[in-house]
Amino acid sequence: MPELSFVFGPNNTFFFDSPKSWKFHNIPPTLRQLFNASMNPGWRVQQPYCVALAPQNNSPEPLWYIGCKVCEGSDKLFHTQNHFDFNYPDLSRWIKSIPNAPSVCFVTFGPGLTYFACAPGMGSIWSGVPSDLTDKVTKACDTPNQVALGVNNAWFVMWPDGYYSWKFYGGYSSLDKILDAAEPRSVAYLAISPYSSLQYFVAFKDHKVKYSLSPEWMPQMQEVFVEWQAEIMQAQGIYRNPSFSYPPLTPQTPQTSPGTPGYFTPVPSYQYGANMPATPPNPYPGYPSPYGYAPANGPLVANNPGLLPQMSRDRKDSLRKIGDGLGVAHTAVSIAATGMAMGGTTCNVM
Repeated sequence: MPELSFVFGPNNTFFFDSPKSWKFHNIPPTLRQLFNASMNPGWRVQQPYCVALAPQNNSPEPLWYIGCKVCEGSDKLFHTQNHFDFNYPDLSRWIKSIPNAPSVCFVTFGPGLTYFACAPGMGSIWSGVPSDLTDKVTKACDTPNQVALGVNNAWFVMWPDGYYSWKFYGGYSSLDKILDAAEPRSVAYLAISPYSSLQYFVAFKDHKVKYSLSPEWMPQMQEVFVEWQAEIMQAQGIYRNPSFSYPPLTPQTPQTSPGTPGYFTPVPSYQYGANMPATPPNPYPGYPSPYGYAPANGPLVANNPGLLPQMSRDRKDSLRKIGDGLGVAHTAVSIAATGMAMGGTTCNVM
C-alpha cells in the first residue's frame, strides 16, 4: 500500500493517511467511531491499509470500506454492514475470497455504483468503469496496484513497476498538465475526486505532493504539511551531527515573490482529531461488520443490474511509459475563481 493516500468522498468528505497521522472531514459516523480512543482495541484502528468512501445509496449514510490493523495487533476488514453487501454483492464476495484481504486489497469507488478493486497476484474486479480502462487492465500481464475513478468516466491506473496511464476526458486540466510534464514512473500515489473535476491529490517518489482541494480541508492539511516541514528540519540537524549519516534535505521556508500572492510551504499534525464524541467500547450495531461477517437475510442483488462486475487476472503489456510528476514545489494558493486550494510541498515521509 502507498505511504500516502488521499480519499475523496461524497458530501465534501475526505480521508488522508500518512505513516504517522491521518486526517478526515465529515466521514460517516460509523467509520469515524473506529478511530476513537474509547473503542475496544479489537475494533479501534491503529493503521489503515486501504480506506474507500462510496456514495450514499438507499442507506442511512454514505457507504465505506476499510482494511486495517487494529490496536490488538490483528488485521481486520470493516465496512458498512448490510448496505455494502446489498449494493456491492460481487465485490463483497470477491473480497472475502482473498487471503489476507485487509492488508492486500485495494478498493476504490467512483460515481454511482462504479468501483474497482485489485489484489497482488489475485487479479481485479470492477463494475461500471470505462471500456478504455478495462482494455488497459485486461491486456496487461500484471495486476494494477492502484486505480482512480473520476467525473465523466475519468480514470487513472498504475502498475507495480511504476508505469501508469490515464484519461481525464477534459477534466482535471491542471493535473493533466502535471502528468504530461512529469518523468516516467515518478508518481507514488494519485487520487481524483469522483465528485469534482477540479479536485485531485498526487504524491511523487521524490517526496513532493501537488493538490487541488476544498479550502475547507486546508486547515487540517496545513497541520500535516507543517509537521513534515519540522521533520525535514530535524533531519537536517541530525545530518550535521557526525554520528549520523542521514542524506541532506533542502529546507522549505515561507516565500514571496514580486507580483504573486504570498505562499507557504505546507505539512501534518500526528493527531487525527480532537474533541470527538464519546463512543462505546464496541461499535454501534448495524454498521461496521468484521471481515467474514455473514450478510443479512435478503437478496444480494445490486439495485442497478446494468453495472455488471468483471474480473481480470495478472497480465500486463509493456507499453506503460506515461510520465508523472512535476518537480517544483509550490504552495497552498487560494484560487477564488475555482473555489479550490491548489499547491504543492516537499515532504519527508519518515
